[in-house]
Amino acid sequence: MAAEFATHIRREACTNGITNCVFNGVIAWYLVRTKDAIPVWGGHGLLVDFFATGLILLFIVTLIVVPLTRRKLKQGELLPDTLPESAYSRFLLFLGQRHLALASLMLGLVGASLFVPPTAVIFALLQVDLLSPQVFAATKGVWAGLIAGAMVPVMIRVGVYSYLVQLKPVEN
Repeated sequence: MAAEFATHIRREACTNGITNCVFNGVIAWYLVRTKDAIPVWGGHGLLVDFFATGLILLFIVTLIVVPLTRRKLKQGELLPDTLPESAYSRFLLFLGQRHLALASLMLGLVGASLFVPPTAVIFALLQVDLLSPQVFAATKGVWAGLIAGAMVPVMIRVGVYSYLVQLKPVEN
């Protein structure tokens, strides 16, 4: 990976991670500050909330990151790097060939599906059933920051592939 491209990915992942950590933590605190406790399990629990948050958060961030990546590529501010042929790169190419809204929805679903189950395992192993509003808001903020930071590199790659596909259509 070109050093400049790798630096761009790290900077964007950190920026998005920190921003989403702060905003999601503050929003969560605002929404639950008057509750006694927030359950981890069940229909109104933390895990359902986290799945919805992951889906919506990643959908929105993808809608922002992919066009910004395309614009930076078009203006020559960013030079793309290629990935070796793999299932991962074929998946990114597949997303890059789709409408932005569909690619955003798919990344939201994939991200939420990848990050919620390990979160459930952690809470089960720690035998946590309820969280105070403060702990819930802090947990949600950190969790949202981590998934945003982890998924932004994928979004940037989708932006690169979608830009390259616009230049020269790729056959499946």
